[in-house]
Amino acid sequence: MRTVYSTSSLIFSPVFRSHRPLGACQERQVEHASRIISKQQVHRRFFQLQAQTSKSPFRSLRQSTSTILYAPLRSPYTRPLIRVLTLLPGHDAHLVEAVLEEVSLSDEVLYEAVSYCWGDPQDVSTITCNGNKLLVPRRLETALRNMRYPDRPRVLWADAICINQSDLAERESQVKLMRRIFSRAQRTLIFLGSEDEKHQQKLSMFASATIKMGVSIFSRRVAVATSPQVRVWDAGGSHPRILAPFSNEFYHELIGMLRGSWFRRAWVVQEVAVSSKATIFWGNARYDWEDVIRALKFMSKANFPLAFIVTLENISAIEEERMFYIGGYNKLSGVLLRHQRCLATDPRDKVYSFCGLVETSSKRPPPVRITYKDDVAVVYQEVALQILEQDLSLDLLSRPPSSTKSNLKDLPSWVPDWSISSASNLTYAWGHGPLSLAGTELAGSNRTPRFYAAGGTKYEQKSPRKDGTLEVEGYNLDKIIDVGPVFEGVQIPTSVQSFPGIVREWIKCIHSLLRARNVFTRWQQVANVRSSSPYITGETMREAFLQTVSVAEIHDSERIRVELDLWERGSRFPFGLPYSAFVFVRNFLMNRPWLLFEIQGRYALQRRVVRTEGGYFGLASRDADVGDFVVLCKGSSVPLVFRGRGEDKDSFCLVGDVYVHGIMKGEVFREGKCHSMLLR
Repeated sequence: MRTVYSTSSLIFSPVFRSHRPLGACQERQVEHASRIISKQQVHRRFFQLQAQTSKSPFRSLRQSTSTILYAPLRSPYTRPLIRVLTLLPGHDAHLVEAVLEEVSLSDEVLYEAVSYCWGDPQDVSTITCNGNKLLVPRRLETALRNMRYPDRPRVLWADAICINQSDLAERESQVKLMRRIFSRAQRTLIFLGSEDEKHQQKLSMFASATIKMGVSIFSRRVAVATSPQVRVWDAGGSHPRILAPFSNEFYHELIGMLRGSWFRRAWVVQEVAVSSKATIFWGNARYDWEDVIRALKFMSKANFPLAFIVTLENISAIEEERMFYIGGYNKLSGVLLRHQRCLATDPRDKVYSFCGLVETSSKRPPPVRITYKDDVAVVYQEVALQILEQDLSLDLLSRPPSSTKSNLKDLPSWVPDWSISSASNLTYAWGHGPLSLAGTELAGSNRTPRFYAAGGTKYEQKSPRKDGTLEVEGYNLDKIIDVGPVFEGVQIPTSVQSFPGIVREWIKCIHSLLRARNVFTRWQQVANVRSSSPYITGETMREAFLQTVSVAEIHDSERIRVELDLWERGSRFPFGLPYSAFVFVRNFLMNRPWLLFEIQGRYALQRRVVRTEGGYFGLASRDADVGDFVVLCKGSSVPLVFRGRGEDKDSFCLVGDVYVHGIMKGEVFREGKCHSMLLR
């Protein structure tokens, strides 16, 4: 006999871990009558609220229904309480019905955690929860509809429902538990979009032909039989389809999926990184996270043609964070830098969403104070001071430069504005985008710094000042007297949807090549690379220039020297640019371009070459200018660029970091010259 479920009288308890098969559940009688109002009252109140809250339906209705659905989660830290959502069985056309109840996170409750994008807060849909009408984000309602079973309940955790969004104190307390919630879940269910959204990403015939050509080119150079397989389960199917990562079908399945907005959300990094397992829901298809990762890693390492590979930066950053988390050597500064590309509706979540990732670190820092009452600038400054104290280093001041200016009022220059998204649009490598010179984002607490311009000294934190001033010890080593233009990068064609789209993107690419050629030409003039005089280190000017623009990594790739010769020819002769462009396009289609992407993908993007009074070359942040100072500070592994503030000779603002060839190993640092310097 089939069980009939009713949300007005359903009696259910959470499912606890046992030796029973996965998905088995226990039922016990619990009295809910005192917590449920009549359906007539619910419907009447629901339509009254809809008429009153046209501007903000989700927030207003949640505030009004909070007294109906949510009792305060009052529990000691040792036995924190959460809510779980029991999703009742149903079919596609049926209204989503669920039961919400409290459980102790300390008990081994069986549930799955839902990871999704909220989407437009005005775009809402209705579900029934504990017999009450509840407005939720439409994307969540669609996710629940896709995830429910037709014949049995499913126990889930979803933030928009399981946290009382109208209770600020509860939100703060539950954010602190986010790592534990996702790490204790049986599985994380990642919802990327409905079948309709998937069809909107459908590739054109031109795109399909382009992909087919790319696969054909690649299959002649790689043993495709050795590639990993991706299993795809269709909704309701018991046997998966198998996709090879270099099949046309694989691209048709994944190319739209990887460009989804979910991959840019800040919170999803932690949600996946701490999970034991993860399943991706994309339309009616289901993918195992590990399968997709193995295939994409293979594609990247196998040197798949750049023109036919989707952007990997977002998904690779999430997967690498899983490895850092498992290794247990995370630092908050590194985590924040690695994921500054991410987006969050509340800028404070650009910090809070990553705090859980350092809780299991071998050198666990003090917990960040989580509050949504403080201004964003206050939160960022407090976290920055905590990082400086924990790391005993000023390397937080070394950050990848951004073309976006901070618009946070009263944010000191030395405090990172994490609300700025550092999107790099690099699609050619598995790993990070542009890096800080200090390399804080590369590894964890046991990392040995690559540079030690200040001789490996430690930062000693002074008592913080109320006006946001940071006191450091250092001295002005040199002064900038010439600067080159900013390297904005080379635009990478990503559209393969139509022939006109391809043409437009390639025109933009060629224009960016023109700009890049002019930048490199001017950089060589600033460095005076044709001079016969040696550089300060004894190297030729050309060799010192190569080391500068590659941040001393030129030895890693002899091809860079060859391509620089190509660019030099392009700058000398009228027909040089077409030749350069031809080689670039050929490499783009067949392999990957060398010099521009080597340096764009690591350090030079949004930087400029500078020359100092002392004759040094440097690769500085985009905002560095003539008259700025090159400064060595105790506790900073790289030189910094300071700019004077008014008449006070010891008061400065931070411009950025700088690679200066010949001083990065402490060759010129003298600790005795250090004195107090104030950064505001």
